[in-house]
Amino acid sequence: MASPTEAPGFDGTYPSIARVNDFWLEGTDHSQDDQDYAERIELCAPHIPYLVRASRNLTGRMVRYLLGKGVRQFIDLGSGVPTQRHVHEVAQRADPECRVVYVDLDPGVVTDGRRILEGNDKVAYLQADIRDREAVLADPATRALIDFTEPVALMVIETLLYLPDSDDPAALVDSYVDALPAGSYVGMSHCAEDSQLRKGLDMFSRMFGQPPDVTLRERDELTAMFGGLELVEPGVVPVLLWNPDPDEDLGRNPELAHMYAGLGRKVWID
Repeated sequence: MASPTEAPGFDGTYPSIARVNDFWLEGTDHSQDDQDYAERIELCAPHIPYLVRASRNLTGRMVRYLLGKGVRQFIDLGSGVPTQRHVHEVAQRADPECRVVYVDLDPGVVTDGRRILEGNDKVAYLQADIRDREAVLADPATRALIDFTEPVALMVIETLLYLPDSDDPAALVDSYVDALPAGSYVGMSHCAEDSQLRKGLDMFSRMFGQPPDVTLRERDELTAMFGGLELVEPGVVPVLLWNPDPDEDLGRNPELAHMYAGLGRKVWID
């Protein structure tokens, strides 16, 4: 996932969070610079790669849950590299007719994403700022794939971490929810304040300069972003505890993970 707050026009040639995550997910769409940057982060905060992998597993579980509820179309905000069990891979494995729109601002990641998705006419990759809802939802590619008279799943996994409070992420989520039909779902995850992570960011700053620019938010702040949505059980919980698969390794203390996740359903009609 790339930060959606980068200035328009950046060329994406420097290490990006999207490609750093690809490295941690054992993908192939990253450079040596991305790997070096990832290893610097690992040195300062060695638990972060584990959380990234847990987050990708969460995406898979949410997609499978949504498929079970009859959802067949997805919009993924702040998508990053579309490989390694990303939304379309999980969804189309179950039903090849599933449709996915990925959205990211990093032009390099978007170019790579389009190359990866070439030949898949059920998936589009938009280069857009997720803060511009109209640019995302009114894009011809979105309109070609997404039927807004049928339930849509909006995936916002880790993405809000890169939006400062000044961007009012809660209002942004509300604006997207307003545009979705009843029966749609919103899946979100977010990192919370954590002394281990805070120490890691401070260490990175001392050793390497400016760390990744993130805004940590508490569990109740993420819960509030679901607004009037009906939360799916078990609610907003540590990422490892959101409907884990029976054979999934949760580690020793999954309840201590300072990344929270939830899935909400829109039940009202505008």
